[in-house]
Amino acid sequence: MQLRVTAASLALAALFASAAAATDPPNFDFNGYAQIPANLGGTLTLRSVLTNNGVVPTPIPLNFALNQYTLVVTGTLASVSGINQDYSPASIALYEDAIGGGTAADYANGATFTDGTPILTGAFTPALRRITFTPSLGSYIGTVNFSGGTQLAALGGLVNWPFGGGWSRSIGGIPAGYQENWDGKIDLGAVGVETRTWDGVKRLYR
Repeated sequence: MQLRVTAASLALAALFASAAAATDPPNFDFNGYAQIPANLGGTLTLRSVLTNNGVVPTPIPLNFALNQYTLVVTGTLASVSGINQDYSPASIALYEDAIGGGTAADYANGATFTDGTPILTGAFTPALRRITFTPSLGSYIGTVNFSGGTQLAALGGLVNWPFGGGWSRSIGGIPAGYQENWDGKIDLGAVGVETRTWDGVKRLYR
């Protein structure tokens, strides 16, 4: 009896997990490591790898079986106010590099994150904000406008893509030369809407 209950519980958990994955809206999910400047005018550099890999759908078709996708963010520390650090200007780029014959991302060699084909490039507007909760834990938020890359035409909306996640200095395995692990995502850009009454909507179909 206990085995049947355990099996049923596992099946139910798997069902909920698959349903959650199926309903998760498309995004660019990434995980990587950042170099954080100590002073105003210094440069933040985030190097990361897209981790969707068939688990979460991406806003544009990507072939994770044949390619590795890297995401790089750079920004200048422009201001500090309380727990907020604003980086402006700040830019973002996503690269595609063939697994066979390409160069695998290596945190000891920053060039391996940018030696692929730039499929999307853009900038943060107005700034990328890093937020400090404790000396070893915080978050980051920003809005991305895409303007270039080989896959720009496939993207649809180009502006107002929410970028955010959490950073940690206490997680194990941070590579030499980096201070923080950054885990986050870029969600679909907001779609413009037009305010109408219900009667106005019905009139569209008459």
